[in-house]
Amino acid sequence: MLRCPDFSRISATIAHPLEEMVLRGVEHCREYNPDLIVAVGGGSSIDTAKAIWILYERPDLKIGDINPFEELNLGRKAKLVAVPTTSGTGSEVTWAVVITRHREDGSEIKLELANREVVPNYAILDPVFTMKMPPNLTAATAFDALSHAYEGLIAVFRNDISEGVGIKSIELVREFLPIAYNNPDDIRAREALHNAATLAGLCFGNSQAIMGHSLGHALGAVFHKPHGFCVGLFLPYILQFQLNAENKKEIREIIAKVSKMLSLAKWSDDEETAIKKVFEDIRDLQEKVNFPRTIKDLGIAKADFEAKLEDIVNLTLESPSSELSDRPGNAEDYKKILEYAFEGKEIDW
Repeated sequence: MLRCPDFSRISATIAHPLEEMVLRGVEHCREYNPDLIVAVGGGSSIDTAKAIWILYERPDLKIGDINPFEELNLGRKAKLVAVPTTSGTGSEVTWAVVITRHREDGSEIKLELANREVVPNYAILDPVFTMKMPPNLTAATAFDALSHAYEGLIAVFRNDISEGVGIKSIELVREFLPIAYNNPDDIRAREALHNAATLAGLCFGNSQAIMGHSLGHALGAVFHKPHGFCVGLFLPYILQFQLNAENKKEIREIIAKVSKMLSLAKWSDDEETAIKKVFEDIRDLQEKVNFPRTIKDLGIAKADFEAKLEDIVNLTLESPSSELSDRPGNAEDYKKILEYAFEGKEIDW
């Protein structure tokens, strides 16, 4: 028998879902014992539902116990259905759960939790749910998907599956983001971006995200800025950092191949020319949708940024995604990347 709780008693999920919100949801589930949990919303809603599902099924666990190595045995009490209403996170097909925790010192950290069993049982992709997204949210979520795809293509666990779906995701975002941004009611553009987000989720779900998400999570946690804007603005900087690595020829080959496969460059172009075309394309797309290209474009004052710089670096170092980069960074690297990203300088080391 399918049982549904009284939804009037459950608060809506906010942009950065908090640990306390998850625990409140778990209490409701334990009171009602649902057979089905339905997550309708963006990545924050779906991640919240994932965490609630785990703790509802496993009352012996705390949220910090969620990790890739724990055998959860989910599905004995309930199934999880994800219905994304934004086109960005790909949470409906990934094993990731990002939840914000308040620390005793008043600071916040985004817990990057993961387990293979937490992928929803069903994902319903219907672009009609995204038709009312405003242009800025359309751009932010699409750049989240674009970052998932590019990062997934060059993560240490990259593979044939991540490459195939990642390249198609990039193709769809490039073509249809400007259309959806300028014509919100274009159902084909909405469908393409919705598919792109899920494909990008499958991409990094199979290979993982890298340091762009570590930096984006850290910046977002400190300054409470939208996730898509944070990871999207870091994308060109962290790609440059990865491509500048010594003895990492494969990364350059991958990005050059993507450039040629997407017809950004000609097949006859040399590697350097093809790579340059990728950066030109990302910047061009940012310009078309008024996307922030620097940290200061997010409205963060330099004095505030400098005062919180060490905190952002420390949070970045705590992120597991940073270690899944082909070229991991250290504290000095991240500090320098952040300083360059604040001003908009090219990463040249």
